[in-house]
Amino acid sequence: MRALGRVLGVAIGVSFLLVLSAIAVGQVGAAGANARTGPSSPSYNATFNETGLPAGTNWSVHVAYIGCACAGVHRTVTSNVSSIAIPLPNGSYRYNILPVPGFFVSGIARGTFNVSGAPLPTIFVAFVPIVTYSAEFLETGLPSGTVWSVHVAGNGQGQEWSMEHVTLNSTGTSMNFTLPNGTYRYDVMRVPGSFFNGSSRGTFSVSGGSPNVTTVRFVTPAQYSVTFVETGLPAGTNWSVRVNGWGGVPVHEAQSSTTSTITFLLPNGTYRYVVSEILGFVVNGSSFGHFYVSGAPVPFPVAFRALGSGAFYSVTFEENGLASGTHWVVGLSATRGFGPGGKTEQSSNGTTVKFLLQNGTYRFRILPVHGYLSNVSIGRFSVVGASPPLMVVNFTAIPTYSVTFTESGLPAGTNWSVLVATQAEGWSVWPVHVLVTSNTTAIAFNLPNGSYCYRIYPVAGWHVTSGAVRGSITVSGASPPEISVVFSASS
Repeated sequence: MRALGRVLGVAIGVSFLLVLSAIAVGQVGAAGANARTGPSSPSYNATFNETGLPAGTNWSVHVAYIGCACAGVHRTVTSNVSSIAIPLPNGSYRYNILPVPGFFVSGIARGTFNVSGAPLPTIFVAFVPIVTYSAEFLETGLPSGTVWSVHVAGNGQGQEWSMEHVTLNSTGTSMNFTLPNGTYRYDVMRVPGSFFNGSSRGTFSVSGGSPNVTTVRFVTPAQYSVTFVETGLPAGTNWSVRVNGWGGVPVHEAQSSTTSTITFLLPNGTYRYVVSEILGFVVNGSSFGHFYVSGAPVPFPVAFRALGSGAFYSVTFEENGLASGTHWVVGLSATRGFGPGGKTEQSSNGTTVKFLLQNGTYRFRILPVHGYLSNVSIGRFSVVGASPPLMVVNFTAIPTYSVTFTESGLPAGTNWSVLVATQAEGWSVWPVHVLVTSNTTAIAFNLPNGSYCYRIYPVAGWHVTSGAVRGSITVSGASPPEISVVFSASS
């Protein structure tokens, strides 16, 4: 215990000296994960010099060791003078110049460097005042209260990128982007049940003033039922139809059913259809073609014919472990010909998937389900004059943990957005790239173990005055600390 006390005393003393050193040069550091470097590990300064900020303005540099987080520095240092010097042991590091309200870094605001036995050459940072203008979008043709969205993207790099890449949502007839000078692309998102009357994308420029208002015209037409009615399949057989619009009609839908009918609701227009293959059956005539909708419902018969003369037997797959309503899929292939391709798939949102099959040997494949692992993924079975035994697939949920972002300062009901993405391929159980928008004060993600980066998007007319709008998150068997930001109105 006495030896442990001496070790702790030395560690506390070293930490105290480092804090005094930081205060002496007008800097305050916020450590995310301190370096495990003792008195025997020499440090060398990485120096950052800024220009462009008014005297006394706080600015910050974040430095992170490239490698195991517990083996190196992970630190944010803030200063109100023009120079920041960060003592670092040998190693490779990433750095990020954090945003300053009312300014952006001209050029690249982040990068990497190596410390190898000597101080680094000074890294220069040039801040430029942000001057923005309003770019307005108007919509016509949507039912009142319908949500519509526009994404705007500019050509800026570094911190300009976050200002020039913005997505806004609105339930009114207008929305306003606050943008600096530059050339922009815009893309209006599709609204279910409505179509664009004209282009949904284009370009505009901001050059010392607000550009002309961009008007987006929607059409919300009447819809009519198109009903496919099948005959010839054994009761309970799953079958499906895919429909695509033709000649500019933006419809792309697929439906499946275990009953004899599948119904689509479609506006006037010309459509292509494809009836999916059913193992052991063919469609009399063609399984694909086109049809017209012209102000009235359309009936569409589909006649199946069995390829063989033998009896059909029920083959059932049953799942355990999936959350109620989870979609899962079983694929089958026959070892002898049962129609074009000899393959089929059945899916379900329930606990069972059923096939009706003739005598033969079949291979099966359980398709992956996001967030779960299964005890079996491939196999084979035979049908010999009777149904084979029930085949059970056990799924196990991959654990996830809540990662929560909170904001304060925005008016109640204001939309704000957070993007979370896997930092690099293989850094999490499954790839993640999720953007969530909310009009409440909290946004939560459920994530498996892994390393992630996040970005809090700009809100028109507001800027973040406390907290980091970009950063990294590590999930390792528990929820990480909540990430909070404070918004203030832009002057």
